[in-house]
Amino acid sequence: MSNLPIRRVVLYKHGVGYFERETGIEGDQSLSLSFKQREVSDVLKSLTVLDLDGGRVSAVSYDSTTPIEQLLAEIALSIPDSGSLKGLLPQIKGARVSVKPTGGATLQGVILGIDKADTRTEHGLEETHRLSLLTDAGDVRTFDLFDLELTLLDEGIKRDLDFYLRTQLASKKKDARTFTLFAQGEGKRTVRVSYVLEAPVWKATYRIILDEEANPDRKVGGDAHPAPGGAGSPSQPLIQGWAVVDNTSDEDWQDVELTLVAGLPVSFVHDLYTPRYIRRPVVEVKETTGVLPPMAEAGVEDYEMAEMVTIARADAPLAAPAKMKMRAKTEITRGGSAVDRMSAVSSVQSQTRERQIGDLFEYGIEKPVTVRRNQSALVPILLKPFAGRSVLLYQKAARPENPIRCVEFENTTGLTLEGGPVTVLEQGSYVGEAMLDTLKPTEKRLVGYAVELAVKVLDNIDSHSDRVHRVTIRNGVLKTHYALVMKTTYTFNSKSDKEQVAYLDHPRDDSKWKLVDTDKPHEITENYWRFKFQLPPNTATKFVVTQQQTLHQSYSLADITDKQLSAWISAKYLDKATERALREALAQRQQVSRIEEKLAQLDEERKKIHAEQKRIRDNLGSLGDRASEKELRERFVATLGKQEDRLAKIEDEEAKLRTERDSAREKLSALIAALEFDATVTE
Repeated sequence: MSNLPIRRVVLYKHGVGYFERETGIEGDQSLSLSFKQREVSDVLKSLTVLDLDGGRVSAVSYDSTTPIEQLLAEIALSIPDSGSLKGLLPQIKGARVSVKPTGGATLQGVILGIDKADTRTEHGLEETHRLSLLTDAGDVRTFDLFDLELTLLDEGIKRDLDFYLRTQLASKKKDARTFTLFAQGEGKRTVRVSYVLEAPVWKATYRIILDEEANPDRKVGGDAHPAPGGAGSPSQPLIQGWAVVDNTSDEDWQDVELTLVAGLPVSFVHDLYTPRYIRRPVVEVKETTGVLPPMAEAGVEDYEMAEMVTIARADAPLAAPAKMKMRAKTEITRGGSAVDRMSAVSSVQSQTRERQIGDLFEYGIEKPVTVRRNQSALVPILLKPFAGRSVLLYQKAARPENPIRCVEFENTTGLTLEGGPVTVLEQGSYVGEAMLDTLKPTEKRLVGYAVELAVKVLDNIDSHSDRVHRVTIRNGVLKTHYALVMKTTYTFNSKSDKEQVAYLDHPRDDSKWKLVDTDKPHEITENYWRFKFQLPPNTATKFVVTQQQTLHQSYSLADITDKQLSAWISAKYLDKATERALREALAQRQQVSRIEEKLAQLDEERKKIHAEQKRIRDNLGSLGDRASEKELRERFVATLGKQEDRLAKIEDEEAKLRTERDSAREKLSALIAALEFDATVTE
């Protein structure tokens, strides 16, 4: 067996690590690796093995999931923890062995068993164990069990014994699963093994150094950094980056090539370790006797043959995907051997190389890194100047009384900066902390790190409705459009002795509000209009943000009144032609109203007649045959006749009025539908 030391580690931000091992071998050789049980599926999914110098890897075997008791039950051996030799030999009675007593000749034969004998010594009787052997010459010989060399000649027993001992050893490592790689070839060669495992994410942490006097001999994090502006002049701000790397494995990373990748490639867990079984169909052979007529069974036999052929055809396509998978695996393996490790242009003193890989960004540490098992390390990945300065940002939601001091950060490092905490240093002192989001090259961000207590902020909001500025008429509806105006006045009272750049974040809702009579925003964020302006020293500075949204009020022209029309005319909402059209529509609306009023009067009269007729009929029912009552009955009947005549006339009048009303309504609708108006209202 040969060990496979770790040579390369690539850590990602989504919980996996890529590990590469490499070693030299000669001739046919086997290599072993141990993994925790929970890691085996990831290893099976990603393991790549390359014999780089013309050899080949014939197989990779690994421990199964079968319990040790079940594994050992398959062989007829059991070795006790004490008296192992005395316990083993009786179990292999009949096995061929070669024995060589001390000072004697070598003999071959088969084991008869172990005998006990009492031997007298100066200390008294002592029990001894002797091996009984049937030699090839047919003699039975006995030997002191612990005074001879014993060699097993039975290959089957040697294999069982080797399997037993390896299984027992593996069981002592309760969570370990051993992979054995069998490499075949000639001469000295290099074998490379790589795989992906679950691993802690690496974390980025930064230091920003602001406004420090340039010094040619200054060192940041142990690395000299020359001043870009000469001695005594202010230097560019610097950003120093570190990666926090955790080695939670049971093995040291000794002088490994470490690479850190920022990005989010797809990765998932898939159980390849647990055996899977597919239930197969049961096909039974139909048995019959020779005395039955063949024709009686012909149909059944043909049917079963068809069923068997169908099953065979259903199984046949399974072979093709297997070949495809093997071919795909071979292609992946070949691709892995051609991995390009050429470094990009070296960075500055952090000794990190950077490389863009698709949407991923790679930090390659130039010097080998050592991280002991179950330890962590800080690894420098970045030390570069960037374009930036200290500014103020006011966000009322963050802090109503004061602005936040920020680093106006433009990523001019040329690198992708992974998100992480930032410690800000100014003039050699700690001034605050911040969180840096992931930044692509050339991206800009305001990184807040402290509250600016030297500046107080007050805001005053004035909201009011403006005059009607537009009137529209469409589809029989008149709309008056007016503006709701909100003016916010921010007052920045600065007690600082120096002029500062200030940013103001004002909440925005583009679906409702629009900016008016306000300076153009410096930029627009997801939730804010961001304004930029200078803040003079020891001065109160006002900045006004005015925004408005347009609202409207609707009126149905079919229901207008003289009062409403007079108000619109007084407000100069309408031109003369529209005014005439509306007056005509109003006159028509009044005509409809007069007709509807007459119809209502006739309906009321009908109701009264019906009520009177009911009263008369009730009275008629109570009259008798006397002469006075007979006269009264005649009067009631005459009244009923007159009322019926009036009801007939009412019905005729209503029919005429309904026709007039419908005609008037149609004319009103036509007048209203023809109205189209859109005008701006002037002062």
